[in-house]
Amino acid sequence: MKRGQLIYKILDFIENRTIGAEDFVTSFLKAGYGASFSGMEYQRNLLSNKRIAHKNNRDQKRQMQIYVSKLKSDGLISKNASKISLTPKGKTKLEVLKTKNLTNKDSYNKETGKNMIIVSYDLPVAFNRERNILRDILRMLGFRLIHKSVWIGKVKLPKQFIEALNKMDILKFVEILEVTKNGSLKEII
Repeated sequence: MKRGQLIYKILDFIENRTIGAEDFVTSFLKAGYGASFSGMEYQRNLLSNKRIAHKNNRDQKRQMQIYVSKLKSDGLISKNASKISLTPKGKTKLEVLKTKNLTNKDSYNKETGKNMIIVSYDLPVAFNRERNILRDILRMLGFRLIHKSVWIGKVKLPKQFIEALNKMDILKFVEILEVTKNGSLKEII
């Protein structure tokens, strides 16, 4: 390639962009002296993408270090040279977060079922908080209240619902019925 052509390619490549000298030299050399404008642009994009990925990775690691440091200063974790573990305070916090996560709408797949489902419960007073959580979950799933603690809906109960009842230790107080046949009263009316 003649010197004039080389200068033209270099100037044409730089014309409408600001580019670091190192990036320019590297992309130009990787593309080769005889490469087209698009070949040099491709190499420059590869370098730019690598740099962005490296910066994002570095920033994410730094954010994680800051977050771990905050958890340690809050007394939720203990950290020594090579191990991180939960403190008793951290275990308590985790249990609270697990319970709060039970009412996360994204945790449940709301799906219409073929048959009517009846959910009835009789929770002791000691489980008032869990009762409220249960009500919220039933509302999220599309059930409606028909009597104090009786809910009805044409909804498939997701596996996460049963797991949530078990986590809250209230499964033994809940009855779930599926109505597969219409009652005789409906025929009369």
